[in-house]
Amino acid sequence: MRIRKHITLTKDEYQIIYDFAIKNGYSFSEILRKLALDFIKKTEQLDLLDYMNANLSPVSADERRELDALNIDFNDLSGAELSVDDVL
Repeated sequence: MRIRKHITLTKDEYQIIYDFAIKNGYSFSEILRKLALDFIKKTEQLDLLDYMNANLSPVSADERRELDALNIDFNDLSGAELSVDDVL
């Protein structure tokens, strides 16, 4: 079963995607589908730190001072690493 969806793009965005698709032997919809699925797979495979670095902005100076006041030893790596799935 196929589902059709409409998306809104600027002319420039459309042209960039269209040109890329044609250069690589795909239709416009095929390249959008392929790139979206690849992006989802790549994002879901990021470890938590990489995900946070890619999607979150740094803390403000006030937040930094508050964190510093907690005297957390960030060199203590005795905990377990979390994946994005662990958090979500």
